[in-house]
Order: sequence, then C-alpha cells, then structure tokens
Amino acid sequence: MRNNDVIDLIKNKYLNNNKTDVLNHVEDVASIAVKLAKAYDIDVDKIKLAALLHDISGIMTPKEMYDFAKARGLELDPAEEKYNALLHQRISRIIAQEDFDIIDSDILNAIECHTTLRKNASVYDKVIFIADKISWDQKGVPSCDDLLKYATIESLDEACYLYIKYQFDNNLLVMPHQWLIEAYEDLKKM
Repeated sequence: MRNNDVIDLIKNKYLNNNKTDVLNHVEDVASIAVKLAKAYDIDVDKIKLAALLHDISGIMTPKEMYDFAKARGLELDPAEEKYNALLHQRISRIIAQEDFDIIDSDILNAIECHTTLRKNASVYDKVIFIADKISWDQKGVPSCDDLLKYATIESLDEACYLYIKYQFDNNLLVMPHQWLIEAYEDLKKM
C-alpha cells in the first residue's frame, strides 16, 4: 500500500470516529515533526506516519483503553493503572500495527513512547515526543513552550531533558510513569 493511501486511511479513522480535534492535533504534530526530521536528517515519511498515528487510540475512552490493555495482558505501570489515559501511547502502537499494518520499529517505538519518552530513546522517539509537546492540545499553553522551541533548534536531547525537568521541578507530574523517570535519568547523563 502506498504511503498516501495509508495516510488517507488514518485520517478517515479519526473522522469516522468524530475525532476531528484529534486529527487536527496529529496533523499539527506531523507538520512540526517533519521540520525536525529534516533538521536531524531522518526519514520524513516515517516520522509523518508516526506523528499521524501517535494518538490513534484517541478514538477510545480511557476505560476502553484500560479494558483493551487488560484483555491483551499488558503489564501496566502504576501510573497507567491510576490514569488510564496514559495507556494511549501503547495502545496507539498496537492499533498502528494491527489496523494499518505498520511494522517499522522506528515508527512503532516513537508512537509507543510519545507521552513519556523512555531510556535510550531514538531520534525518532525524541522528535515525536517534542513535536507532541510543542503542539500542545490541552487547555492552556505549556509554560515551557518557548524553551522547547529554542532547545529543539540547539539539541533534541536538551529539549527532551528540559521539558521533563520542567515537569518535575514544577510538580506537574502527579504520578510519573516509570519510562519518564528512566528517560529523565538517562538524559541527565548527556
């Protein structure tokens, strides 16, 4: 299947589930991610697919995500148990594989850790993580927005580190996911 055909299928999945707002967000993330991919000389087509699919599980409620994860026998982080919406990154990976036949590990891994990042993150993981944060789709604007945009130009690692550090320093993480903690410790060493 051609890349454009897959992109059309992805967009239709959002639209058929009345998730225009999520589609707008993932398209914005894709636009930012493509710019970053060019700056960091990585595959633009792969990063675009990862960006468009990173929130595909947004077609489900957090309760549906939890039930889906339990039915699949996924081991859950305590943060995912308490805040089921955190599962969306892992479930989006599964949907990308099963509904869109995505097999590329760069794409799948970037989708899977776009909210929390993880230890030993690849450049694809970091691009989707940061593009998602720059394209904030929640109420208000993240206070570190300018910092992220500046740091991304200088260093993807620094941008990831500064974003996570900001979250910890300002007590914005009620219950941090283990992957986020490990990513933070990993990035401190760089």
